[in-house]
Amino acid sequence: MIGALLVAVFILSLIINRIFDEIKFLKLREELGLRGPPTDLFIGNCRYFYKIAIERGIEASPYICAELVHKFGSTFGSYIGREFEIVTTDPAIIKEVFISQFRNFVDRRRLSINRTYPTLDGLLQVGHKGTYGVGWKEIRSVISVIFTSASMKKMHLMFHDQIDNLIDVLRNKCRINNGKMDIYGEYQAMTMDMIARCALGQNISCIKDRNNDYYSCARTFFANLYFEKSLIFRLAIFIPIFRHLRQFTNFGRAEKIIINKLSASIRERERDRADGIIRKLPDVIDLILAENEKRVENGKIPLHHDVVVSNAWALFIAGYETTSSALAYASYLLAKHPEVQATLHEEIHSTFGDADTIDYERVMRLPYMVILTHFSIFTSRSFQHAVFCETLRFYPPVTSLTGRTCIKETVIGGKIRVPVGVGVVAPVHAVMWNEENFVRPREFIPERFLNDKRASAWSATYLPFGIGPRNCVGARFAEMEFKTVLAAVIRCFVIELDPDHIELHTVMGNVLQSPKGNQLFVRLVERRTGAEEEWESLGADSGIDDCEI
Repeated sequence: MIGALLVAVFILSLIINRIFDEIKFLKLREELGLRGPPTDLFIGNCRYFYKIAIERGIEASPYICAELVHKFGSTFGSYIGREFEIVTTDPAIIKEVFISQFRNFVDRRRLSINRTYPTLDGLLQVGHKGTYGVGWKEIRSVISVIFTSASMKKMHLMFHDQIDNLIDVLRNKCRINNGKMDIYGEYQAMTMDMIARCALGQNISCIKDRNNDYYSCARTFFANLYFEKSLIFRLAIFIPIFRHLRQFTNFGRAEKIIINKLSASIRERERDRADGIIRKLPDVIDLILAENEKRVENGKIPLHHDVVVSNAWALFIAGYETTSSALAYASYLLAKHPEVQATLHEEIHSTFGDADTIDYERVMRLPYMVILTHFSIFTSRSFQHAVFCETLRFYPPVTSLTGRTCIKETVIGGKIRVPVGVGVVAPVHAVMWNEENFVRPREFIPERFLNDKRASAWSATYLPFGIGPRNCVGARFAEMEFKTVLAAVIRCFVIELDPDHIELHTVMGNVLQSPKGNQLFVRLVERRTGAEEEWESLGADSGIDDCEI
């Protein structure tokens, strides 16, 4: 009896202590002099956000943070379960956290569910000290080799078959259902083919076979990467130990299938390299393993197999979904703004004419296409450059990775104390949709990147690829892929709005901004060359095809 009473007293004391800790924790925002949405014990602001989602629908999610900025100011505090973060759209504070005080904010902001394998030691999430003693800086130095100009030129050679397949599929679909199609799904299949070829050296042809495990599992993974679709995901926010049940979620099961395939491919490649079998066109895995061998030669510890797998997975998912989303958004915006599309087509046609291939050198120098790529803004301020920059500003695919965790207490903004463990987040969409940062932010105005000095890729207000030393390592690959694919598509087709899907609605997941329903419909119309039109007027088939690349 006494023993049971003592146990009860002990448990009660733990509960009371936990409640007092929680009350103290919820006072942190006030102590830091910040405002924010109403909080509840143990769940922070989650009920507040959930209520908005229920009342206004999930399509309202991209606008919630912007509304909070309007209500509480450019810098406010937010509680997500047991995590407190400072949310800011202030360019000066963003630059301070991500650049000038980077040493104090090295680690990325991580959801509890991601603090386990396979994401924990991938470049997207790994901190200054990894699980196996290798932190983000060393991993990035290995991964960066993949994205040199020499490596990308070799990878570009792998694109041609995948793009030919895409054009064939789109051409066939143009001839049915009046050309209406889910262009997002087509781009997803094609980018999966590209990443499989460049990362794994495999030709899987998802564009023609949607039953492929890589494609189906990747779609399942991203379709379920939402709080509301996973109880374990939600529980891990409040009780971190639940993160170890990640593999039992719908996205975790899909993830595991791909992880096992990646692990087997890496093991096989390691054996091949040990036997002296080296590929003429190295893929991502080859390049990572080659850099790992150099580490050993230089007396450094080799990357653990799990670290290699984690980073192959990180590159795999990043290269698949973000580019397909960007291409889909660009297609929609070009359909909505046909005058921009016409100028783009004129430049592409004048550059490539009837050439058989879209080569790396010319596609990366397209003065108008350059607008469509973020990093080309460093050397060009052409109109084409502005189109892509504006597409990614208008519909940023990645919304949640631009956040850092304080590893050494400091002060930001001249007055805001940031304790160790507190995160600072720059909400990408809210920053780029802020009227203080961009004039008429909800209008598609590519010219802003030509005429407005504030609209610069160097600016702390333009964040589709992040900012600072931990910005997107694969941005140049994304640029190359985006430009090559879009040039091929615009070369062959006119993109029009689907009358049944005039307005595009997006939803904000835990990482990505995606089209609502994971679909984006447009209408494609095949282009005709002048020679074809002349022959057709005579009742003949010219046999000329301007779409072969």
